[in-house]
Amino acid sequence: MAANEPAFINQSHEYKGFMYPNIVLDSSIDAMQTFEVRPDDVWICTYPKSGTHWMMEIVGLVLSRGVPEKIDRSLNTSTIEMINTAQKFPKNREEELKNPMDMSPFIDVVAKATSPRVIITHLAHQLLPPKLEERGKVIYVARNPKDCLNSLYNMMMAEEDVVGMIAWETLLESFLKDKTSCGPWLDHNHGFWKIRNKENVLFLFYENMKKDPVTSIRLVATHIGVDLTEEELQNVVEHSSFKGMKKTYTTKTTEEKDTNRDFYKVVNAFSFMNKGFKYFLYRAVGNVLLIAGVSGQWKNRFTVAQNEMFDQWFKEKTAGLDITYQFE
Repeated sequence: MAANEPAFINQSHEYKGFMYPNIVLDSSIDAMQTFEVRPDDVWICTYPKSGTHWMMEIVGLVLSRGVPEKIDRSLNTSTIEMINTAQKFPKNREEELKNPMDMSPFIDVVAKATSPRVIITHLAHQLLPPKLEERGKVIYVARNPKDCLNSLYNMMMAEEDVVGMIAWETLLESFLKDKTSCGPWLDHNHGFWKIRNKENVLFLFYENMKKDPVTSIRLVATHIGVDLTEEELQNVVEHSSFKGMKKTYTTKTTEEKDTNRDFYKVVNAFSFMNKGFKYFLYRAVGNVLLIAGVSGQWKNRFTVAQNEMFDQWFKEKTAGLDITYQFE
């Protein structure tokens, strides 16, 4: 029966050799090839669970000079390749059939948005607008694969009421076979690593952002052309911290911020904080919005055998590459 079947929107499909959740539209991926990039665009590019929304908050705070109430969150509910996710997601196929979701492409919202646009995406570099790094500002955040994978599993397990849960062992196997969402993790990272020295590209590591947020935020501000005062910088640091973002995300309501209505409708659907993994439930995409996850949490997930197998895979995959990851 439909009640025992997972909702279509919560499943995945393959397109151009990559797996994507069904909230991603193939037509939007194709549209990237002719999408008009503006010179003042800021594109936040990440593999899933690598600090996307944390960087989004940092960029928003830099542009608003450290004042969270002044952030324009109109583009913060979805990645450009998704549907508009500011809507209720079904728990199963039966519920989905009774209340079909609006599959409108979010790219249409992005195209009409006022400048400067802060655009988030999980697409691989080759699927983004041609010569993106020559036409707009690009910020890429990379995260070590063990924590990335662990965070992905936490995200999936957070939706306890959704039919079709996946076992950790199954997810790990899919990751090692490059079959997880948005394509092979290393290929995604390395595609942006190869263009890291271009003027319009800023390549950051999640672990460095955690260890030294002040330096990372300075780099972001300089990259997007904002000269922050010392007081403004400290305000950005404070409000983009785990504690600061928790306060921002859980104290605002739709009525308080009409211009950011969709964003707060999404975030306020669930505002649960888990002290162990430090995440917000982010109902809009059936996801967990990682705010300031502690590096090294993978140690609580991997068995000794799984860790040894992963290390061998990682050694073989990164052989000959000049990119280094931190696992602590």
